[in-house]
Amino acid sequence: MAHQTKPIMIQKPFIKILNVALLFLGACITPASLKAQEIKSTVQVVAPRVTMTDKQILITLQTAAQQFINTRKWTDENIAQQEKIELSLFIDITAINNNEFSGTLQFQVVRPVFNSTYKTTIFQFNDEDVSFNYREFENLEYQENVNMNDFTTLLAYYVNLAIGLDFDSFGELAGSPYFAKAQSIVAMMTSKPGWNQADGKGIRNRFYLAENLNNARFKDLRLLTYNYHRKGMDMMSENPEQARKNITEILKSLKETQALFQNSLLQKTFFSTKWPELVEIYKGATVPEKTGMAKFLSEIDPTNSQRYEKIKA
Repeated sequence: MAHQTKPIMIQKPFIKILNVALLFLGACITPASLKAQEIKSTVQVVAPRVTMTDKQILITLQTAAQQFINTRKWTDENIAQQEKIELSLFIDITAINNNEFSGTLQFQVVRPVFNSTYKTTIFQFNDEDVSFNYREFENLEYQENVNMNDFTTLLAYYVNLAIGLDFDSFGELAGSPYFAKAQSIVAMMTSKPGWNQADGKGIRNRFYLAENLNNARFKDLRLLTYNYHRKGMDMMSENPEQARKNITEILKSLKETQALFQNSLLQKTFFSTKWPELVEIYKGATVPEKTGMAKFLSEIDPTNSQRYEKIKA
């Protein structure tokens, strides 16, 4: 994987890995930057399968959702402008009945890699069971622990997941408070379509995603997010061979607990997110390493076994 050398500032203020020099620099940040909102979201709303004479409402909904996310303060953390969490939501509306919308949603969180212009995808997830009411130009209101609006509650769920996932990639289990918030939202919404453990496709739903992220049984999969990004990707520009070696060790340690995790949503989602990146990482390895890792990855992630053959190309 090619990395350019343009430096990127990444200073998550809650992370204990910052040294004294960085803490001093952090103290010099201007008050305006300390008050900045945490999220830089991109929201897209489409309805290609819905017959509509005027699709302006989709643009209005898209703009309102993006502004709702980006202008709200979601944490007590002091997150500077260059540290904003990058979240994207792609909402595909498949049916509209008066003010009732239903469809699917694609959720993705990315973050920069240290000393690089490359951005790594931390997590991506397809939500197959989305429904909400929306009247054009209505104010999107939200209050924690209260469902004021099905749509804003849905957005808040994914925002808290995004914050938690980003924080987990910088500090060990640092996203826990935000995963707890996401699970509280699920508990509040269980009577609504799309929020129950039986909704969606098998375990691929909002219920199990929040459950897995809060379940101590899957702690090692949470730590995988930190170790992969901090000990692997963030070292890639400085020492790609060592970074690749670290990633190999991290993934092989996962093999030891494969029997426990193999049917978990978190493991499935990790590999569905990371397989393209893993292919590129190991393309730069030696021939024996390419062969060994293509075989190993195919065993631990059989769903993408044919894709891992590209490592040997």
